[in-house]
Amino acid sequence: MAPRISRLAIAVVLQLGAVVLAHQLIYLARYGSRFGEALIHSGHGEAWAGTVASAVILALGLAAMAATRLVRLGLLVRGEGGAHAAARDGLERSDLVRGWLRLAPRLALLSLVLLSIQENLEQAAIGLSMPGPGILLSPEYAGGAWIAIAVAFLVGFVAALFEWRSKLLLARLRALRGRLGRATAVILRPAQRLAQPVESELGRKSALRAPPRLVTA
Repeated sequence: MAPRISRLAIAVVLQLGAVVLAHQLIYLARYGSRFGEALIHSGHGEAWAGTVASAVILALGLAAMAATRLVRLGLLVRGEGGAHAAARDGLERSDLVRGWLRLAPRLALLSLVLLSIQENLEQAAIGLSMPGPGILLSPEYAGGAWIAIAVAFLVGFVAALFEWRSKLLLARLRALRGRLGRATAVILRPAQRLAQPVESELGRKSALRAPPRLVTA
């Protein structure tokens, strides 16, 4: 249950970060130097500022946790001799691409849906009519849909890169420990044979000889 909750929390933070970053970039592309003023006039008050701050804090916290994990795994691999001996980990760059292409489209789709809903609600909040699902494709939003997709693919790549690197280091650590275990077994086997008791030929013959029979008159 705990790993599932952890994965869900990570997915929520990634999605929140992608949405917030895309939203800010869309407004920056639309208004340029009037970015801050436009946010205020379009209904982005303290609630939105709090959302942005929360997203930044959560994203930085997630990045710090991921970086700490990579550093710890890297030190463990180095401690097992991985700095000078390459282990066959079975992971290629194609695994990174596959992981990225699994994650990024989902992030992009959800970003488009969430941003479209948000922008429609913001238009309604300031007394304007809601343009509908295609709001991000309208000329007023200066290619907002493409900005959201690009941000989602960028966030997805960073997340996939962290995950791939973590799996790579774990695979190397397991391979190095497995190699160390096999080497230890090879070293200990002759010593175990020497430690076994050796029976002499005389001892074996004595052990198999029956006791003498008593002869009575």
